[in-house]
Amino acid sequence: MARNRDSRAELVQTMARLLRDQGYTATGRAQLLAESGVSNGSLYHHFPGGMEELAEAALEASGAVVADALREALDAAPNAGEGVARFLDVAWGAGKKCAGCPIAPTALESPIISPRLRAVAARCFDEWEALITARLRADGWPDGSAPEAASAALALIEGALLLGRVSGQLSHLAHAKLAAL
Repeated sequence: MARNRDSRAELVQTMARLLRDQGYTATGRAQLLAESGVSNGSLYHHFPGGMEELAEAALEASGAVVADALREALDAAPNAGEGVARFLDVAWGAGKKCAGCPIAPTALESPIISPRLRAVAARCFDEWEALITARLRADGWPDGSAPEAASAALALIEGALLLGRVSGQLSHLAHAKLAAL
């Protein structure tokens, strides 16, 4: 094991992947440590609050990656609808398996298991919705309807990702792109 390896970053990256793939309750400490190659002592050194604190950091990191991709897609597009379509291409493009939203699996179970994780997931979704709202306003949408349309656009994205992940069919993403345009 390399001494200069960033064990904190490795833990966050591995936990983010596990949360995306299987959610919080199915992710055990032993699996996390085995897949990250990090020791139990390092886990608690970096995250004294244990698995829940690490999950919070992993969700925040995943949410930031999605926000960056969404922001980039919206900024590069001629309008918000094209931006959403580009985001679906960039984040979960054609020819790839749909891994789904990295926040959704934990977000769906969080109201039952952890108010702390529910709050992080809600902040991620709020940030993404705010990015879409800002772009809609920049496109000239009235202030009153832009948040509602952004909420609908985010629901379209999340729904397509959920259906794509569950069914294994990328056609749901293609249909969402057409609806966004």
